[in-house]
Amino acid sequence: MKRLTSLLAVFLIITLFSSSFQATAASLPLRVVVDGQKVSFPDAQPFIDDQQRVQLPVRFVTEALGAKVLWDGPAKKATVILNGKTMVVYIGKTSYTVDGKTKQMDTAAVFKQSRTFVPLRFLYEGLGLNVNWDDSVKTVYITTGAGGATPTAPSTATTKTADVHGFKVNYEKLGPNLDPVYITKSGMTVFENDEWEAGQFLFQLTIVFGQVGADPVQEAKDAESILRQKVEESVVDTVMAYARTKTKRSDILPDKTFTSEKYTIYVGSQEYADVAISLALR
Repeated sequence: MKRLTSLLAVFLIITLFSSSFQATAASLPLRVVVDGQKVSFPDAQPFIDDQQRVQLPVRFVTEALGAKVLWDGPAKKATVILNGKTMVVYIGKTSYTVDGKTKQMDTAAVFKQSRTFVPLRFLYEGLGLNVNWDDSVKTVYITTGAGGATPTAPSTATTKTADVHGFKVNYEKLGPNLDPVYITKSGMTVFENDEWEAGQFLFQLTIVFGQVGADPVQEAKDAESILRQKVEESVVDTVMAYARTKTKRSDILPDKTFTSEKYTIYVGSQEYADVAISLALR
């Protein structure tokens, strides 16, 4: 009985470790771009909280905006001053103030890794900024000027080829991001993790469902063509068979992991979201 208990304990530890690794490797790093410039986070990184809200280290983002931040440790509050506005947010509270008027968020500010994190909503509602969230590349675009349009690369009808970690990607235009994002004629996007480190994904193929003009059927063919360059045929067949089970935006694909000799591939899609196929070295 004691031996059985020990084996069960070991199995539980392995299972928890594997689940944690899959969630980390399959996810894209969150990026923040302010007026066309990528914000650097030297220690604490942006993350998505339990309420599925983007949390940002307030100091780095507000400094990029030219704001002043004051931290009151005993009161556990951060004061942000920008363009004549004074905002106060409290750690652990969903309420905050703008020029003395109280407002509400649906998630709270947190203190983590010795940094104050504030919800993205705090920035665009409190400071009146133009904010766009691109879920396909996990990037927040913040603009301080009028219009709030995200920067886009010039469009061209000429097909080009990019080398993405040894995979050849034929694309027609670049995506609205400072990091490499390639968009094929069909509308499929390829996000390259150019700051790759061990344990992280190399790139993500995104079969887009929610954009006008996108062709999910052809996008799946493009994704398959890219994977077949270096991944075993049988593995690609299985991966794409699963990815193709999503035929409409409301379909849900629970996260699933596939392995080849050199790569681990993660496939999943939430309701009303795109299909993400992420590839990492084993």
